[in-house]
Amino acid sequence: MAEEHLYRDQVLEVEPHGIEPVKDAERHGRPFNAFTLWFGANVEFATLTTGALMVTLFGLSFWQGITGVVIGNLLGVIFLGVLSTFGPKMGIPQLIQSRRAFGFFGNFFPAGLNFIAGVGWFAVNTVLGVFALDWLLHLGFTVSLVIMAAIQIAFAIYGYNLIHAFEKIMAVVLTILFLIVTVFAASHIDYALPMNVKAPVFSGLSGSLILSVGVAFSYILGWMAFASDYTRYLPKDTPSGKIFWNVSLSTFISCVWIEGLGVGLATIHPVFVPTDLVTRLLPYSLGVFAMIAVALGTITANVLNVYSGALSILAIDVSAVRAVFPKRWVAALVLGVLGTVLSFAGRSGYYNKYTDFLLLLAYWVAPWLAVVFFDYMVIHRGREGISPFYDRSRGFGPGFWAWLVGILASVPFFNQSIYLGAIARNLPQLGDISYYVSFVVAAVIYLAFGRMGLARDS
Repeated sequence: MAEEHLYRDQVLEVEPHGIEPVKDAERHGRPFNAFTLWFGANVEFATLTTGALMVTLFGLSFWQGITGVVIGNLLGVIFLGVLSTFGPKMGIPQLIQSRRAFGFFGNFFPAGLNFIAGVGWFAVNTVLGVFALDWLLHLGFTVSLVIMAAIQIAFAIYGYNLIHAFEKIMAVVLTILFLIVTVFAASHIDYALPMNVKAPVFSGLSGSLILSVGVAFSYILGWMAFASDYTRYLPKDTPSGKIFWNVSLSTFISCVWIEGLGVGLATIHPVFVPTDLVTRLLPYSLGVFAMIAVALGTITANVLNVYSGALSILAIDVSAVRAVFPKRWVAALVLGVLGTVLSFAGRSGYYNKYTDFLLLLAYWVAPWLAVVFFDYMVIHRGREGISPFYDRSRGFGPGFWAWLVGILASVPFFNQSIYLGAIARNLPQLGDISYYVSFVVAAVIYLAFGRMGLARDS
């Protein structure tokens, strides 16, 4: 009998696995791989524009904006770090793990939404990279878009090992490039800039500060449903503490740095697209480095969006979906193509569209996070039996209903241009606290179901 071929740490081989558990013989890597992956993924222009929103849209001063960045990221990295520790223990993607709480069919809803989020993130990031590439090479928007999309999709098709290898290199390269921009910006930032009460979304100090915390938190929420996807190949006995600190510290350092840089640059002049870094802020010589950083950063972020989005659609494991997406790489290809098409819609009005996208993403991810977090940490207390994740007999679990009620309860608190909830309209000083409401409601309901014995043990 021929010996089974193992994927293990082969970088230039298309990953053959999808949503099935990773076998012990395939386990490899070190916790530090998670540090370089998340650092490379977050040192990019979309992170910078997240920080710029604090001043440009919400009207905060420099130090108020930095406060929102720090608080929002601190909240986010704690959960991202904890979810990442689930990967080695179970060896399965993050969206498969939520099946235990949501039920096999109930989990289709967050899985489908995460696929859509992957398409949205691909478009958000790609538009930025296209502007940068076009500025560097003058190829035109369409040609630059095709080039950027093809590179990103190719990395995602190859999968886990090539993504980790690429992010390790880019973590160093992007750090150097963004350090150059940071050093220049430090002496030009208006540290004494006052609040701007005429800003487009200024809601008073409390409202704007809450919005800034929420947007920074929402940015990391966008990674939550991906967390275990990039640690599931680590050896099962990898210490959870090492994974937590590598993921949390990497994400916190990179996001606070780059978002803080965005806050600072916005005090000099609004940065609406990457080319504004050069035409309005940086001298041409430094601008070349900045545009290279933007283009490369687009790739580091988007390969994760395509890869994890593809895994998510595979979690909708029914014959109709399997017919369209028979393999992981096919799902990655389709997601990338859809994201490329959507990118054409992001050529104008970027800031408002980006803010709405972040908030809409948080509306469903926050209660999903509550259910998954407490399912593992409280209801099942870390027990990792695999069978519940592939049990088709459990159609809709209590986690699905807790998630749904959490979302519905938060609707009156929605505060963005697409929809303004009744409570947010009457109390603008609250900013947008809908994701905190949905998180708490979903957590309370799911914990109550679990303690009543309605959440089955693994």
